[in-house]
Amino acid sequence: MSSDADEVIGRIKLDPDPGLVKSLGANHTLESAIADLIDNSLDADATHVAVRLLTEGDRLVQVEVVDNGTGMGQNEIDAAMTIGRQRDYAAGDLGHFGMGLKAASFGHGDVLTVWSSKRAGEPQGRRIRRGDYSRDFTCEVLSSGLASQYTVDRERIVRSGIGTTVIWSELRSAYRGNSSDEAQSWLSKRNENLRAHLGVTYHRLLSSNRLSIEVLVAERAEAKDSLGIPVLPVDPFGYRTPGHPAYPKVLVATAGGTEVEMVCHIWPAKSDVTGYRIAGNPGVQYQGFYIYRNDRLLQVGGWSDTAAHTPARQLARIVVDDSDAIGQFLTMNPEKSGLKFEPAFHDAIDKARSSDGTTFLDYIQDAETVFAESNKRRRRRKPVIQPGKGFAPALHKRIGAELSYLHGDSLAMKWTRLPAGEFIDVDFHSKTVWLNSRYRSLFAPGGGRLNDSPMLKSLLFLLTHGVFEGQVLGARDKDEIALWTSVLGAAVVAEEQMRDG
Repeated sequence: MSSDADEVIGRIKLDPDPGLVKSLGANHTLESAIADLIDNSLDADATHVAVRLLTEGDRLVQVEVVDNGTGMGQNEIDAAMTIGRQRDYAAGDLGHFGMGLKAASFGHGDVLTVWSSKRAGEPQGRRIRRGDYSRDFTCEVLSSGLASQYTVDRERIVRSGIGTTVIWSELRSAYRGNSSDEAQSWLSKRNENLRAHLGVTYHRLLSSNRLSIEVLVAERAEAKDSLGIPVLPVDPFGYRTPGHPAYPKVLVATAGGTEVEMVCHIWPAKSDVTGYRIAGNPGVQYQGFYIYRNDRLLQVGGWSDTAAHTPARQLARIVVDDSDAIGQFLTMNPEKSGLKFEPAFHDAIDKARSSDGTTFLDYIQDAETVFAESNKRRRRRKPVIQPGKGFAPALHKRIGAELSYLHGDSLAMKWTRLPAGEFIDVDFHSKTVWLNSRYRSLFAPGGGRLNDSPMLKSLLFLLTHGVFEGQVLGARDKDEIALWTSVLGAAVVAEEQMRDG
């Protein structure tokens, strides 16, 4: 039998077909594509990035990403526009494939323009059109004079002429209907999703002030003097107290002599805060693995076939923060929107242990137990009359998260004029607790809003709701109401005297 060497009679070089450009960026969302451009900015040591969504008649027509990084000279910008050109990546770089700029851009626009300036050398401009690029990889070299003008614009936008401006035009991924209301709604949702995506993806860099990002949505003709709104960090582990006292806990997965630490967290039950929720979506969607590379979040939840996604596991989140594991045990996709777990890592997770012997399965079961116990506590609570007029929506939502509601009537809390020295009046028939407006300024300095004083009203709801849940007022209920009227009347008079004193 012949060897492999005997079978080889020569070598030929097969250049890529330009037609591959047509499929570039097909899996990129607008959010992930813009994040890919910001990765390039970070690799260029940028500390400030401005994302500009420019419109004409409420339709998105241009996307710009402007940074204050080190910029590019002629050779660097030519390399950046070359498909698949991989530079020498430093250990802390976020770039990986040499495809990011082109894939991110052509996933959403037909024209990519790049303007850049370094501290030394002439400003540079390049443009590639998707149609031309998909035929012969043609790239246009742009006027250095116009590149200089973009240097001036960059100074105004990010307070540094040095840096890079990336522009997408002739957009394909934008609302194309005829309804102005729908166009505005589409744009508002894109803005909301983008801010949430960037907030969670770069939350470590944002919270440590190593990076600032601002997003501007404006009509193109009015954008010159407009300022963007800063993106706030969204920490997916930003709880104050863990849901289980033994966590967070480190499990060590070992494969081929290499150890990978997995920091296992359990969120507190019934959390309803940003960080547990992301982009307005419920926290149940975000259970699973959170994988970081150089403080950039690459995977936002998901079990990657290590466990099933179930409501009972919604409190479980795991941090993997080991750049060396990427490539060996975790394979990153070009969009940096998730990773494939290699079989060796799956096996290592099954055998992972903490210092006290906790296994991955133990951790999952602990998270499920916390969730189950919280549901048991809720089921033991009796249904209550639901809050109605006078209660802020957030308060209504929180009470509903803790207690189930009776069908039918609702309890209102309203301000009205009562005699001096009285604070509340309970009207059983209209299901209303009346509060004395003489003392409203003590609890609602702003005054005048139906849903004011949420702290006061929540306490009164917890105190009084029971008397409205029967068919009639019993002797005990009437005695309770008399007690509340007496004590709260004295309390509000004392409160007023203390404030005046």
